[in-house]
Amino acid sequence: MRLNLKEFEKQLEAVKKLPASDARTALMDNLKTAEVFEKDDKGVETPVNVKIMGDEPPPATAVQKTTTVDEEAIKRLAADAGKTAGEAAVKAAQAANPIKPGIPAGSSDKKFIIPVTVKRVGALKNFTRPDVGGLNPEERAYRFGMWGLAAMGNDKAKAFCAEHGIGLNFIESKTAHAEGVNSLGGFLVPEEFGRDLIDLRERFGVARRILRVVPMISDTRTDPRRVSGLTPYFVAENAAGTESNKTWDQVRLTAKDLMVLSRMSNQLSADAVINIGDDLAGEIAYAFSLKEDQCAFLGDGSATYGGIVGFSSKLTTINGVDDGGGIVLASGNLFSEFTLADFNRVVGRIPQYADTANAVWTAHRSFYYGTMQRLELAAGGVTAMEVAQGDRRPRPLFLGYPVEFVQVMPSADVNSQIAATFGDHALAASFGDRQQDSIAFSDSATIGGESVFERNQIAIRGTERFDINVHDVGTATEAGPVVGLMSAAS
Repeated sequence: MRLNLKEFEKQLEAVKKLPASDARTALMDNLKTAEVFEKDDKGVETPVNVKIMGDEPPPATAVQKTTTVDEEAIKRLAADAGKTAGEAAVKAAQAANPIKPGIPAGSSDKKFIIPVTVKRVGALKNFTRPDVGGLNPEERAYRFGMWGLAAMGNDKAKAFCAEHGIGLNFIESKTAHAEGVNSLGGFLVPEEFGRDLIDLRERFGVARRILRVVPMISDTRTDPRRVSGLTPYFVAENAAGTESNKTWDQVRLTAKDLMVLSRMSNQLSADAVINIGDDLAGEIAYAFSLKEDQCAFLGDGSATYGGIVGFSSKLTTINGVDDGGGIVLASGNLFSEFTLADFNRVVGRIPQYADTANAVWTAHRSFYYGTMQRLELAAGGVTAMEVAQGDRRPRPLFLGYPVEFVQVMPSADVNSQIAATFGDHALAASFGDRQQDSIAFSDSATIGGESVFERNQIAIRGTERFDINVHDVGTATEAGPVVGLMSAAS
């Protein structure tokens, strides 16, 4: 860290006023190793040798009322709660440093500096958004990693979370109870990290990007859906009019528990906490997004998909393997037999109200490049430059509409399968997000028949709660907002 002399003196004065804590020690260590310089009128920098004297914290009596609690208070908390002294100290720190009104949950008015001993190996892969809430990606990864270590029981990480307003809120399992054991519940992911995890799921998966995502404030949510509107009739002179009614039904979402199990080395170091946080966030978000896409596009209502019925099953149910309504039957059962006219019929089939700015194609990457782009290039009028550069905009375009790569959709020839969908998927399906992500850790669990304790590993369990309801794909004779392109039966 490099500081000019004035900034160094300013930071030193502020740190000296802080009460004794791990954070104060880390800040003071940073200042002791800082490169200090002065700059003259010409902008020439001259190194300055500085020596910090009298870096002890102020007497506890000077700040006790607002920032610290005495040892007796800690002991009383420990006795009352029947917990360890370390856990009681965390509670004491939380009581002494409450989040102030107006400060968002999961954030803190206290500034922190990542200790110089903490090293980042390679570029961050998952915390990539620009500054959020005044925290850059590296700082957010560090905070998330410290939260993870705290959830694993690391006392220093617990103290850091308490001091910086990062909540450690444990929720019990609905089906079992284990007193004092983090094996049947989990720690709710703090709000400040929730947005990063959602962004990762939107980056890795497609369902959250193109479906209508609605928050669920309880385990169930019911939204009205307009089925039909009023119908006007011509009337003769002095004749009574014919009544018509606007009809509605309901779209119901019921939060389902999705769990992912993984493991990592037990030899975790606080010095690698940035990479720990980055890797943990990415692995869990990727696993969740993959299952969400499988449910949204392949779900058949079985337990494998949490009872969710996705687009492929819904479209097949309305019309079997026959052309009509929400299904366009391709010219053959092999992808090589599909024609450009098949895709044109899909675009022409959707109703006008579904031809919105959100209308997209969904298909496997190999289907796009092996079938859709092949037909596009074979249509003629293609220059060498176009062939060389391809179509790699943020999303490729086909027949004027973006293509979303859904890697759970078919990549090889199979009879009577939905190879691609097209339309405004947000009009056809709702994605209910209960917003209760949690993560739990165990050093004694068994995964895949293997004991993590014997292998010096830590088991990680992530859970989220969501539901997907594909509620509108039309009928056998009338297309809905999404149309599927199906390979022929033979």
